[in-house]
Amino acid sequence: MATEQKEGTQQQRGMMEGDVGSPITNDAYNVVACLHEKLQGLEAMRKFSKDADEDVWKQISQLDMQAVDVLLGRLEKLVRDGKLRAGVSPQGQRPTARS
Repeated sequence: MATEQKEGTQQQRGMMEGDVGSPITNDAYNVVACLHEKLQGLEAMRKFSKDADEDVWKQISQLDMQAVDVLLGRLEKLVRDGKLRAGVSPQGQRPTARS
C-alpha cells in the first residue's frame, strides 16, 4: 500500500512538472512488447515454413504459441486486477493534484 502511494505521488509530481509518462504500467508494457515480438516471430516462421523444412518451423511455432498463451493470460490478469493503466487507483479513478 505504501508503495502504491509512493508511485502515485511520483506520477503526480511528474505530471505537474510536465512529464508525459506512459498511460500503461511498466508490467503491462513489458507484456505487450513481448507479445508483439512473439507474434512477429510467429508470422516470420509462417513465411519460413513455406521455404524449408516445414516440420521444424511448426514445432518452433507451437512453442512460441505456448509463450503467447502465457503472455495473454498475464495481460488478462493485469486487466482483471486493474493494473493495466498507470496511475489508476483500485477504484478506477486517476489520481488528481488534490488526492
